[in-house]
Amino acid sequence: MDLILDDNGRIWRTGSRALMDSLHVAGPGLDLTHYLIRNLGFVRLQVTRSGVHVTLRPRFLTKAAYEALVFQMVELEHDRFIVQIVDTPSRVEIIPGVEDAAARLADLASAGGAIAREDFYSQELSLHRLRDNPRLFPLAAVLRRWRRGRGIVGCDFDAEFGDPALRERVIVKRMGDGTEGIYEHVGNGYPSYDADSRHAMLRHGEKGQPDPRYSRLGGTGYLEVYASQAPRLELIDAAIRVPGCPVSRRRYERLLLPWRRGGKAFVSSISVLRTSFTVPTDP
Repeated sequence: MDLILDDNGRIWRTGSRALMDSLHVAGPGLDLTHYLIRNLGFVRLQVTRSGVHVTLRPRFLTKAAYEALVFQMVELEHDRFIVQIVDTPSRVEIIPGVEDAAARLADLASAGGAIAREDFYSQELSLHRLRDNPRLFPLAAVLRRWRRGRGIVGCDFDAEFGDPALRERVIVKRMGDGTEGIYEHVGNGYPSYDADSRHAMLRHGEKGQPDPRYSRLGGTGYLEVYASQAPRLELIDAAIRVPGCPVSRRRYERLLLPWRRGGKAFVSSISVLRTSFTVPTDP
């Protein structure tokens, strides 16, 4: 299958007579498809044995074209999407799953202002998603350990969360009534935070973080888990703005767990990264 989606969301077969007639073009020409993508905001959608190929120019992508594209992607029920941007033809992004691919395309569309993206989105997920899911196995293992120990931490956090399977993507906050929580442990598996940033985060609340807004929005889950004293699985889609670094967009599942140690209350966040991309800017 080889389709062209125009800037109004209409779908055509690439190089078809109907497409050329709609454009009042006598013949396809060698570079017509490239011209349509580069200058008119059209999108090419090709299905091959290797996956679904999407070729576009983000800053010209319209909302109508984006919505038509995502609809077609969902209908295809494919598990691999290959995104190529005409401005950087040597760069290819391979994204597993239609949800993550649609989110990435929304990031790209936001460069031209056609799509507005919130800086932070969270969705509570059923804990049943941890069952028989190899990608989320590290979270399932921690949840079983939490249940066996009834939420009691018997050692320091480095030892408790030192399992290599967690890839050091662990944050622990000390909680208390009337506070947003104080960072007590930050693993080194977060690419946005270097060693100095991680050290600066400790013993501080959200205001002492490299991206205080991201910390504040993400901190809501910690407060809810502290109040309920129940585990919580979430999908997070967030833009992270750290001074001196490009803005990044990350999608990940995180498991929040309430803990007790020595009469103090803590909430841990263990995450599994789904996708991580630099947010495009319109030159």
